Amino acid sequence: MTAPSVRVELLAKHSSGKDHIAMTGGTLGADKKITGSAPLVLRHDFFPVTTVDPAEPGPGRDRLFAGIHSIEHALASPEGGDLRARLAEATGLGAGHAARLIDMSPYIPGLLDAADGAGLPLGFRSTFVELDGAESELSAQTLLAAYRAALELIREKFRAGEPVPFSTPEACGQYNLHSAEAALELIEPALAAASSPEQITETYASTGATELYVCDLRLVKPRLPGAFDQQVLDLLGGHLLSQRIEADADNLTAGNFGCSTGEYLMVANPEGADQGAVLHRAHREVAATLAESGSYTGTDPLRHAAALDARISLEHIEKYSPDSLPG
Repeated sequence: MTAPSVRVELLAKHSSGKDHIAMTGGTLGADKKITGSAPLVLRHDFFPVTTVDPAEPGPGRDRLFAGIHSIEHALASPEGGDLRARLAEATGLGAGHAARLIDMSPYIPGLLDAADGAGLPLGFRSTFVELDGAESELSAQTLLAAYRAALELIREKFRAGEPVPFSTPEACGQYNLHSAEAALELIEPALAAASSPEQITETYASTGATELYVCDLRLVKPRLPGAFDQQVLDLLGGHLLSQRIEADADNLTAGNFGCSTGEYLMVANPEGADQGAVLHRAHREVAATLAESGSYTGTDPLRHAAALDARISLEHIEKYSPDSLPG
């Protein structure tokens, strides 16, 4: 009998290795292909850090999200806390097993039903690939230990004056939303808020597929050098769009880009279709959600911001991927 297995195949460079200056909005490309010996299950663990305060636009909110975004970069980077490396150490199962951690994104639970996001939890949601019916090889305690070790290493590096990893215009879509100092303000609360497995919220999503793609959904063009007036997604509006995309389609799971230019999109392929067809369908589903979100004309500030984001995202799709627009 063949042992249960999950294979992670790299199809493109990590986001930090892509030339963001050359990117456009309105695109969807596959970064990884995940295949399993049984249907894949996405395990989500939410690690609280702080609350959304302030929620209104301004320097205070910018600093809050700059701190979260900087920790996000450091968790993903060998020059930072390198969460996957810490996970490989904690499990003793090596880099191949740790590669099944396919996302660690900023997340705000409850935002879909909120009026403005004020006071909601803000933290990180991890996505780890497991097999339906198989015993998990990763305990919450082990994942927590890896996360805490990564945060402690990030704290050490930022206290020593090291810069936020991949924070140049070439490597990040919103290079002016980084701050090691703001990140340090959040690391102590993050460690306190995730000191035991009971403080982590764990959920599961069945994909019904033995194959899925981890994709770079670029909704708007990354900010060009010095173009500080160039529109990117609203810090909260982009999170709302991310959660709407996930809620609207059973085959899609979205993780918010902290740089506010798009989403990590996990696309399940239950029919076993070819990659091009899978991504085209997913992009059309995203565009349909954007069209619905963009039709909002009310006065709720959060939904108004998301509607503006949706409209500009559709303009990018119309320009660069017009065949993905709803009929």
